[in-house]
Amino acid sequence: MKARTLCALLAALFATCVAGLASAQVTMKIGTATINDVQHEWAKRFAAQVEKTGAGQLKVEVYPAEQLGSNPRMIEGLTLGTVEGLIGPPEFMVGVDPRYQVMGAPGVVKDMAHAVRLAADRKFRDALFGWGDAKGIHGVGLVMYGPNSYATRKPVRTVADFKGMKIRVFASPMHTLAMQSLGAAGVPMVPSEALQALASGAIDGNRTGLTLFVAFKYYDVVKYATQVDGDAFIFSEFCVSKGWFDKLPAATQKLIVDSADAVEADLATWTIDQNRKAEAAWKEHGAELIRIGGAEQAAFEKRMRAVGEEVVQKNPRIKDAYALMVERAKATQK
Repeated sequence: MKARTLCALLAALFATCVAGLASAQVTMKIGTATINDVQHEWAKRFAAQVEKTGAGQLKVEVYPAEQLGSNPRMIEGLTLGTVEGLIGPPEFMVGVDPRYQVMGAPGVVKDMAHAVRLAADRKFRDALFGWGDAKGIHGVGLVMYGPNSYATRKPVRTVADFKGMKIRVFASPMHTLAMQSLGAAGVPMVPSEALQALASGAIDGNRTGLTLFVAFKYYDVVKYATQVDGDAFIFSEFCVSKGWFDKLPAATQKLIVDSADAVEADLATWTIDQNRKAEAAWKEHGAELIRIGGAEQAAFEKRMRAVGEEVVQKNPRIKDAYALMVERAKATQK
């Protein structure tokens, strides 16, 4: 009798433990290299959406400013499953798959509203999200970060002013060749190293979003930022560790996808507004915002438009991906 009672108690305890494990909350760490910008805001909103709708099945922890490591280390973490989520420019994953670099193709996107429409295009998203699957990285979300700007030690007012400059870029041929077309040298560098390199004179400028320049207080180091139509736009892709994601219950997978979709529409309006505020903040801190126009802008755009085709010629593997981006950009242009 005692033996049967003990067995019953053990069986009940085992069932309780199994049920507890089945319903245990999953933790998702999301990393980004930046802070107080579009990517950080996306991650915070995603975490809030999951908490609001997830009934406690997923806990999201947000780690901005390279707290989980630099972009290369976080990307490695995705492939190994030690980092569950990452939001950042896809071009940083060019070592995972060269097709990611087409996201930085210049002369394809007209303006911020166009970039938002392209980021929301289902045909383009479905292709992009699968480019890293073979290496254990799967895309879930895509947002527009903003147009490229150049924070420089000396003013850049004409195309000729770029000549001979060393400009920090994303580690992608699409970016380095773009600088080469202007007579400059593209220097790949992670965000955390760029500001110090600019301050020391190791580089002459940084090419990225103006919102990042304001968030990291670049105006304390340099006093010039240049924008010009016809340059590439910056996009941020939310990716998950495929090995980790595939093991989740279907309901948790759906929660992640649905939450990512839910934050994108509202964030687009916020992002455009933040880019406008960054322009004002840059000038409020005594720095100059230069806009290249007229014949100089036309000359800049002409050089930039040739970059995509040249990169494709050097790497035929990205031909279809580039063609798809151009096609969907035309389809979403108004």
